[in-house]
Amino acid sequence: MIAARHRRVTAYCEADQWRFDPRYTQGRCPICGWKPDSAANAPRWLAIANRLDWEMLGLFLLADVLVLLGLIVATAAGLMPAHGAGLGMPSAPGGVASGVRTH
Repeated sequence: MIAARHRRVTAYCEADQWRFDPRYTQGRCPICGWKPDSAANAPRWLAIANRLDWEMLGLFLLADVLVLLGLIVATAAGLMPAHGAGLGMPSAPGGVASGVRTH
């Protein structure tokens, strides 16, 4: 059953004398671009993967990771406001940076 599902499909290009699997070359010869009449379609996962712009996806993922790392470093360095304080509000209670000195 598994062998029937994963059978090898090959095409032969007469111009280049090259055997290739048309499922992984968008149905064309990788050297000259000839398309056999009985070219098999690409697997669904490969057709979807070819439509995605992987460079932009990687760039957005890198930007997200860098923002996350920046937030982790800012929190560890004490640069983030305490819980309950807004970004424009002071983080110490009472609205001052230190307590009142009585002596």
